[in-house]
Amino acid sequence: MNIRLETPKDYREVENLTREAFWNVYRPGCTEHYVLNQYRTNPYFIPELDFVMEENGIIIGHVMFSKAEITLDDGTVFPSWTFGPISVHPDYKRKGYGLKLLQYAIEKAKEMGIGLLQMEGNIEFYRYAGFDLASKINIHYHAEPRDAEVPYFLAQELIPGYWGNREGTYCPPKGYFVADENPEAFEAYEATFPQKGKAFQPGQLPQFCQSCGMPLTRIEDCGTNADGSTNFDYCQYCYKDGKFLQEYTMDEMIEHCAQFVNAVNEGLEKPITKEEYIGMMKSYFPQLKRWRQTLDVNNDEAMNANPALAGVKELIAQMADKQPIAYISSVDHEGFPWTKAMLKPRKREGIKTFYFTTNTFSLRVVQYKANPKASIYFCDAEGFKGMMLRGTMEVLTDAKSKEMIWRNGDEQYYTGGVTDPNYCVLKFTATDGRFYSDFYPRSFVIE
Repeated sequence: MNIRLETPKDYREVENLTREAFWNVYRPGCTEHYVLNQYRTNPYFIPELDFVMEENGIIIGHVMFSKAEITLDDGTVFPSWTFGPISVHPDYKRKGYGLKLLQYAIEKAKEMGIGLLQMEGNIEFYRYAGFDLASKINIHYHAEPRDAEVPYFLAQELIPGYWGNREGTYCPPKGYFVADENPEAFEAYEATFPQKGKAFQPGQLPQFCQSCGMPLTRIEDCGTNADGSTNFDYCQYCYKDGKFLQEYTMDEMIEHCAQFVNAVNEGLEKPITKEEYIGMMKSYFPQLKRWRQTLDVNNDEAMNANPALAGVKELIAQMADKQPIAYISSVDHEGFPWTKAMLKPRKREGIKTFYFTTNTFSLRVVQYKANPKASIYFCDAEGFKGMMLRGTMEVLTDAKSKEMIWRNGDEQYYTGGVTDPNYCVLKFTATDGRFYSDFYPRSFVIE
């Protein structure tokens, strides 16, 4: 047995191995091989932790690692890591190969200073590698209730004390959803492999319609593609012959499903009200494939056209202009977030670029120069609305930038005037954001 780093000449062989290892295991068919194919160019991918296992010169196993993030309860982001897919050829499963490969990789991760891992998997296997329920150390899974003990969401602290007494929520890196976000590209990629039959099997994760959330347990529950084949993503009531049967927005689908709350209560020990059911769906539906594609917009046109985000662009602008205080966050050399209240931006360009004034010799400037990752937050306490934007922060000291946002009266802060060496400009450029209003979060990307 030999464990080594993956090389480009291994790529196709490893992807085929991954497909064989995961086919019909967690869901009908699988997408893990496409995730791997796309992830090698993802900035979160860690090539130093991309290993293959060989037996007699044949690749029989593979594992890759990725950077990840946990959103703490105060809204700041905490650095973490994950791994997977981890694959072992079906002929070598249940013989200890997977555990040896994972233990080797984890030791290498420790040597690199990686402090925390979380992942989705079977605790009956991963406990032998040191994993336990993530809920035990207050790491919650994004798609489950916070008080739930999620049996498949696991974590392990590699550096004692790295996580400490924090509490936060984990969402898999966006690269793991690549097959859902680019279904046509995935189908084209899948077509390059020999055909295999999809099927429901015992032990798979629960499958739900990616439009209405209905459980899918039988072929009869599923919709159909344009060629008449089974569609395992959507139910027969939402999808037929390759088309959605209702032209609903997400909110309209939620209202439609809410009328069936009595049927939902038949399976619950404690009945819920219609309003509670709607609240649950508003948290859950943005994770479904149909609505995730809609909500993760990437341009102004899509933002304006999307009913779920209607008006958000204007509300962001209004909050930036009207709220007297903005909160800006930076990251220190240990990876900890620092947040500070600032006067509102002096200037903005749409909802993408914002300009602030600050002191050149401040700790904030030192941190941004070392790590430009940043976020800004606006809060309308009376309206119970919040707006967080993520992106990067530049420190500008050129004369043109300083003159652009200088105002009469700034001399009281910078006695040397616009040329004062302690006066500089912070330029924030947003990449994505999250808007919260009416107990309902909306996420989006800014191009």
